[in-house]
Formats: sequence, structure tokens, C-alpha cells
Amino acid sequence: MSDAAAASSPTREERGTEGRRRGLLAAWRGGLPLLYALLGVFAVWQAVVLVFEPHVSLLPPPLLAVQTFFTLLVSGELLQHIGISLFRVVAAWCIAGLIAIPMGLAMGRSRRLERIVDPVVELFRPISPLAWIPLAILWFGINETGKIFVVFIGAVFPMLIATIAGVKQIDPVLVHAGQVLGCKDSSSLFRKIILPASLPAIIVGMRIAFGTGWASIIAAELVAARSGLGYLIANGMEVLRADQVLVGMMTIGLLGVAFDMGFRALHRRFAHGD
Repeated sequence: MSDAAAASSPTREERGTEGRRRGLLAAWRGGLPLLYALLGVFAVWQAVVLVFEPHVSLLPPPLLAVQTFFTLLVSGELLQHIGISLFRVVAAWCIAGLIAIPMGLAMGRSRRLERIVDPVVELFRPISPLAWIPLAILWFGINETGKIFVVFIGAVFPMLIATIAGVKQIDPVLVHAGQVLGCKDSSSLFRKIILPASLPAIIVGMRIAFGTGWASIIAAELVAARSGLGYLIANGMEVLRADQVLVGMMTIGLLGVAFDMGFRALHRRFAHGD
């Protein structure tokens, strides 16, 4: 390569800077719809307050809710509730993954196992996680175990169904090619062919499971908790603080969007084989 060509070609640092610039631009473009949605919600909210003039205990102005949000954030109370709710969801979500993903891989590959386990799954899957809250209180009380159990119920079935579907959608030609190229035993076939090929579907299941688990923990905290975002909402209702209720709701929505964006990015990465 000549000196002129070498000088004109971008260096590694320049390529890295350009990549970061493109990433920030893509993130900004991806966040614009969310920004527009927030502005639209606040505009309608403010219009309702101006037209109907409800009492502040029923529907406060948007600026008051924003002020309450930053007050709770600066005091650390909001972060504490967020951390507690996240711990419960992540713990139950991880337990669900440790059970659902291996079972889904096995059921997707074994029709006999699927015929045995599937009726049990279909019997319990339609039952809402909220219906388990009374039993969770009776069995575990109002401590952490009961809340994690409710979230586990909400997260395990979407993950299991998505994993089974991901395994069944694998092209048999790909499995046969893996066997021909050296995957003689089941463990190597699962590790090198089945798991990588079904990973995009598994990530979709993990994403859905996290969303259902997030909704489940809020419901559980509304009923039996002394901490967490659900408790923050329930406490605001008891003391007639609609601004506190709305802060809890907004926090749940924003965190849900953030987690969903992370799972979408993870899915795109594995779906494209990056």
C-alpha cells in the first residue's frame, strides 16, 4: 500500500469514533418516538387538568408529578424502591431461566418428554400470576420468597414456550450437517447446533418473561409488601397522593421501555450472528 493510500484510509481510532457516532445517532433516532409519546401524554394530561380542574388528590398537574419524581429521586427513596423491585424480578427471572430453558431444549428435542410434560404446562399456564398471590401469602407469608414465587410463575411459562418453539424451528438439515461434521454425541450437538440456532427465540422468550414478571411483581407488591414500586403506588393511594401514584406508574413504564430496548438490541445481535 502506498503512503498516499495509507494516509487516506481511516485509522482504528477514527473508525471507532465513527462507530460510536453512528451508535449515538441510531440511539437518538430510536429514542425520538418515546420522546414524542411522552410529550403527547404530558400535553393531554395538562389539557385534562386545565379543562376539568380535578382536585390535586385525584389528578395533579404534570409539573407537580415531575417535582415529586425528582424529590423522591434525590432523597433516594425512589431508587430504593426500584432496587428492591428489580432484585425480586431478576431473582425470579433467573430461577425461571434455569428451569425453563433446559426443559424447553429437552422438550423441543424429545416428543416423548413433550407429551408427558405439555399437559401439565397447559393446565397451569392459563392461570394468571395474580391468582397465585393469595396462595403465595399463605405459603410464604409477605416476605421475599412469596413475591419471587409470584414473579417466577409469570416468567417461567413464556420462556419455556419460546424455547420449545425455537428448538422446533431449527432446520433438520442444519442438525444433520452438525452430525456429519463431528457432533456425534447429544451434548456436543446441543452445544454447537441446537443452542446457538434456538438462541434468538430464547432471547424473545426471556424478553417476554421479563415483561410479565415485571407486571407480576407490581401486582404482588400492591397486595403484600412494605417496599418496592408497587408499595409506593399503594401507599400513595392510601394517603391520597395521586402524584406519588403517578410517579410510581411513570417509573414502571420508563424502566419497562429501557429493559425492552436492551432485549431488542440483544436479539438483533444474536439474530444477525454478530
